[in-house]
Amino acid sequence: MNTTKNTRFTREWKIGMVAVAIIALFVWVCFFLAGRNILSSERTYYAVFDNSGGINVSVPVVINGKKIGRVSSIEFVSDTDHRVKIGLGIKKKYKINKGSVASTESLGLMNGTGVVIYLGNEAEMLPPGSFLEGQQKPDLLGQLEPMKETIGSFLSSLDSIAGKLNAVLDKKTVGDLGESIAALHATLENAKNMVDAARAMLEKNRPRIDNALANIESFSTTLKDKKDDIANVITNISAISDTLSSAEIGAAVRSLKESLHQAETILAKVSQGQGSVGQLLTNDTLYDNLEKSSKQLNLLLQDLRINPERYVHVSVFGRKEKKKDKPTE
Repeated sequence: MNTTKNTRFTREWKIGMVAVAIIALFVWVCFFLAGRNILSSERTYYAVFDNSGGINVSVPVVINGKKIGRVSSIEFVSDTDHRVKIGLGIKKKYKINKGSVASTESLGLMNGTGVVIYLGNEAEMLPPGSFLEGQQKPDLLGQLEPMKETIGSFLSSLDSIAGKLNAVLDKKTVGDLGESIAALHATLENAKNMVDAARAMLEKNRPRIDNALANIESFSTTLKDKKDDIANVITNISAISDTLSSAEIGAAVRSLKESLHQAETILAKVSQGQGSVGQLLTNDTLYDNLEKSSKQLNLLLQDLRINPERYVHVSVFGRKEKKKDKPTE
């Protein structure tokens, strides 16, 4: 009998404990959905704003991008003061110093609007329940509001450009564009082939290139080793240049120029028939007389050969000269 009562008591006790746990869990879920975590320990601070700016309960409170708490409450300051008093539930491990500012800002496209705290420079910390200075910054849509007309004008221009582009890109233009792209593709293929050919040629002639580079390096080393000799050669060339510069080359050139001028003058006079040489070269009479004298001398020699007795006559008793033929011209 007692065993049965103990068993029932134990079962009822267990059922009761499970029911209490379920009720506690339900209460916690309700508070959590309402933006309050009854299991966490928080310090509550307040900030007053002209309007909520889209802030809701449970939105994050951040410092330098890190979440340190949540918005725990949103209410009017009083029945007559309709400014909004926002409660900021900050985790106990984070402390807020004096001079800090709470600002409602956009936390990004995904996170929406939240409260950003900018810490002050004072060392003294604020006690829980203190009020922070509240500031409001427009959200992303609010920031775009002044640019609404500009954006509308830009979209209108973009729509007009799209219409003109559609009018330009007819079938013929699209076909020409396709042909141009095909030609560009062919050009790129040719360029690739040329690059491949150049690479193959370089690979084929790599030993020669290596030898040429080695020769250049050897030549550079030789120049480096023979720099003293090269310096001596340059010094000698410089000495020769100095010798040439000190020689009277200018006077010699001027003398040669004067001689050539005189020769030119003499040749001009000769070509004009002046002087003996000019007369000899240009006067035909002298040539004709010389030719005539030469012919007569030739006839005289022939007559002397044929009739030597005319010119050499030896006679003891004397005799009459016989008439002989005269040489013909």
